Amino acid sequence: MEVIKHDGPGRLGVIRLEPPVQTPALAGVDFTLSPFNSFFYPKDYKEYDFNLAPAIPLSYYTPDEIIKKAVKRLWEVDYSKFNAFYFPALKRTKHYEELFKIIEENDFDAIYIGNSKSMIKDYRGFVFTMRELREKFPNAVLITDLEPFFYPLAVYLGIDAFDIRSLKIYSYEGLGFTQFSPIIWDEPKEDPVEYAKKIIRLIRIAIHEGKLRYLVENFLPTSMNAGILRIADRENIEYLEKYTPVDDKTVVFISDYSMTRPEVYRWAKRVRERFEPPKDIELLLILPCSAKKPYSRSRSHTLYRSAVKEALGEKMHRVHELIVTSPYGVVPREWEWIAKYDIVVTGHWSEREVRLAGELLADVLEKYPDIPIIAHVEGGYREAVKLAMELSGRDVIFTAKGNSTTSRESLANLTKTLKEFDVRDVDKEYRRYRFYENIRKIFDFYFGLNAGYAVLPERAQVVGSKMLRLIVDNQQTGTFQEGVISVTPWGMQRIYDELHSYWVEIDFDVRGDIFAAGVGSADEKIRPNDWVGVVRDGKVVAVGRAVLSGEEMVKAKRGVAVKVKKKAKH
Repeated sequence: MEVIKHDGPGRLGVIRLEPPVQTPALAGVDFTLSPFNSFFYPKDYKEYDFNLAPAIPLSYYTPDEIIKKAVKRLWEVDYSKFNAFYFPALKRTKHYEELFKIIEENDFDAIYIGNSKSMIKDYRGFVFTMRELREKFPNAVLITDLEPFFYPLAVYLGIDAFDIRSLKIYSYEGLGFTQFSPIIWDEPKEDPVEYAKKIIRLIRIAIHEGKLRYLVENFLPTSMNAGILRIADRENIEYLEKYTPVDDKTVVFISDYSMTRPEVYRWAKRVRERFEPPKDIELLLILPCSAKKPYSRSRSHTLYRSAVKEALGEKMHRVHELIVTSPYGVVPREWEWIAKYDIVVTGHWSEREVRLAGELLADVLEKYPDIPIIAHVEGGYREAVKLAMELSGRDVIFTAKGNSTTSRESLANLTKTLKEFDVRDVDKEYRRYRFYENIRKIFDFYFGLNAGYAVLPERAQVVGSKMLRLIVDNQQTGTFQEGVISVTPWGMQRIYDELHSYWVEIDFDVRGDIFAAGVGSADEKIRPNDWVGVVRDGKVVAVGRAVLSGEEMVKAKRGVAVKVKKKAKH
């Protein structure tokens, strides 16, 4: 199977059958799957797309001694005539390694995960099994048997196809599903298999549009769905984040489950690891977020900016701004372009939101010198700031009056407070430095600290008005437009030389896209849709967008790893 697009571990893919099959898919509709093949009475199936190898029907709670005997017998099977392996999900996961070895030695095209309907009651077991199989066998088609109301979540965790044979039992008995599943209606308006087809189409659209997680959060009809997602988020977030594309699309937060999305985890991690305040700032101003993005185009932030300018004039360049928000916690002003999210703004914060924002802000404050901190916030924002000050041991001046930060009284107090500080003058050179920093820090977000300096050193030029071209030594390193960047082979070479990051190594001439089979090694920091440099013998020979994560590129044997955008001129 070849991966076309990721949305978390879930993916759109193509199974190279005749004709090709798009995944997620339905076994029995989109492709054929042989019946279960008994170890004791094996059959040589030939007319199916995927022929299941002989297997022993172990239950999810099978005791150790029986599992050991069964695994020993499975090693005796001649798998040469079969391209699909029946993998019995087990509570005693320590036995998985032997089953993995069988799969590795025989290079199966598909893995059928049995006992799924028992395993979904064991939340950790379900997530662990999906994660292990998905990461170890990226090109295998993972097939299982679940009801349609589990499809979005199962795909999100890595499943590629579903067996519909059990759905035909519901149809035979005159039962069916609805959008309110797991309620099963006695007089269904729609056949269960037709309903399954509809859900698969919906999942494909969601992945294509980058909204699979949004769909998952709208499909949590049982405690099992909710429990599995919670375990995935809180105990396996690195797994989810690894395959979540780095996108410029707006992330929609609709529930408490949205607070633990992989994008939130990634944001906090990058704020801690990839953000540094500008040099020579003398005041830190903490502000609340706004419903409109980017914040600077909102009415409230326009008023804040006017108050700051009234107080300091050109000296306002000595002020750095942090925006407190939920669920991202803290957004440096330079990163407001990439903090694209939509959430209901009511002013009411939960204890969890206050804690997460406060802890992140406390960590960020450690990066700042001992300068005055002014917080123009109220409500939940104020509680988060107070917590951050307690954790960091810093002092803060609150300037908002009453319950509004945009009232005349509040804005006047902000201006009055700022005027009390003796701030140094700003010359043309420092204004240029802050302008460059606005661009550099976006590159830092995507590639790591100092990537911005690599593509835009002090001697560089910025050319253009709306679409800015970055020029170093008469060569373009990249572009910048309202937070959206691109990078050239020359720019990627400078990032590679400076940070040795976001590279994909090959040993052949680039003629088109880079396929996974040709990837020798890759930076594990790479996420789907990242800009990456294709490197040969230490030289960046092309730049492109990653289709797979860096780790997956190395493990995968088929499909495109990098879509090449531009080749270097040598």
